[in-house]
Amino acid sequence: MAKGVKRILVLGAGRSSSTLIRNLIRFSVEEGYSVRVGDLDLALAQSKMEGFESAIASQGSAAFKLDAGDAAQRKSEISAADVLVSMLPASMHALVMADAIEAGCHAITPSYVSDEMAALGDAAQAKGVMLINELGLDPGIDHMSAMAAIDQIRDEGGQMQSFESYTGGLVARESDDNPWHYKFTWNPRNVVLAGQGGSATYLKNGGVELLPPHRLFKEVTRVEVPGEGYFEGYANRDSLGYADIYGLNAVDTLVRGTLRGVGFCAGWDAIFQLGMNRDDARLRWPADMTWRQFTAAFVPGCGPNSSAEDVAAGVERLTGADAETMGRLHWLGLFGEDPINFNFGSPAEVLQQLLEQKWALAPSDIDLIVMWHRFRYVDASGQNCTLRSWLTLRGEDYLHTGMSKTVGLPLALAARHIARGDWNFSGLVMPTERRVYEPLLAALALEGVAFSEDGGA
Repeated sequence: MAKGVKRILVLGAGRSSSTLIRNLIRFSVEEGYSVRVGDLDLALAQSKMEGFESAIASQGSAAFKLDAGDAAQRKSEISAADVLVSMLPASMHALVMADAIEAGCHAITPSYVSDEMAALGDAAQAKGVMLINELGLDPGIDHMSAMAAIDQIRDEGGQMQSFESYTGGLVARESDDNPWHYKFTWNPRNVVLAGQGGSATYLKNGGVELLPPHRLFKEVTRVEVPGEGYFEGYANRDSLGYADIYGLNAVDTLVRGTLRGVGFCAGWDAIFQLGMNRDDARLRWPADMTWRQFTAAFVPGCGPNSSAEDVAAGVERLTGADAETMGRLHWLGLFGEDPINFNFGSPAEVLQQLLEQKWALAPSDIDLIVMWHRFRYVDASGQNCTLRSWLTLRGEDYLHTGMSKTVGLPLALAARHIARGDWNFSGLVMPTERRVYEPLLAALALEGVAFSEDGGA
């Protein structure tokens, strides 16, 4: 690496890192930094750097094998870097950020600020180190786009009354070939465990609403996205905390949620009611168990010798599933005779294995990112107004997905700002801050990640 060249270190080369790495290397020569990418799978890290051999050689960029649990290796790499982008599991981010503070290295992650990470803010401030969290798609672009609109409304003398926001990583219509209208574009485990983190809480019409897990997928909101049609949204666990984050303590409605295709929530509600996605019990499953027998295990009155018809009838009776929902469960193969091929683990782990096959994104598939906001406010003249804002983005291909682009680009753009010396902040920094979201939203728009707006209902 040439003397004086700054180093951007990327830890983790998984599913959402493709666009991040490509963007960093693409501008590395022009902006004068090197890129070092580490992953436990060296071949995977190398594959994410393909196509930029000249830039890599010029700047001394490289892929390397990383054991993130090896404290000595991790600290050595971080101490040699100027900017760290952590794509490691969220559980490791506080540890990695503590290493970054010790090394005097700025650090960025796409993950939520945990209590452990929040506690590092003072140390980072004292050391002159910048820690930026929640800078991906959701959280990340959601924060920036929401605050840009909210700040503009306030700048023009408006008073916010209501804020609703839904985001989904989905499959594009042209690649939608299953009745769930869904394929995996990010961590499957997070999808399988959705709804098990506790009750969803939000504001609605001036009052606090608490939605317990067993009702979460029954009470959905129909959301129309221009150009893409209708989706259904279910509430995320804690919307109330965003009153402080966005300065919306005076609003009467505040809800954030997840978008899915029409019918998905009814299907997932049936699985949820059965308990198939429970992760709190690890069991030894019979070696020859079929999916019909697996499903029967969750239906009172059914046993391993119950017929497919009897098991299906039991599911319908227990969950109240309609014909379309039962069709989705049949499509998954839950009443079939294929073996589960799983020896020991939780029901969620068994189910995840099946879903990773049935909801796999094929090499020819294109994914779709949808983000939708609705702001209701009273303007400076006292008139009630509505602003609807939305983002739809299709991926390029199987590798450079819309999910990879919307998670990776904000991280890459922020890392480049720091490497160029544009930002000289310190301490814990959030993308809700104007000094962060204004330049990043402008740069994202140049990359094709831009919102549309109207005054829709």
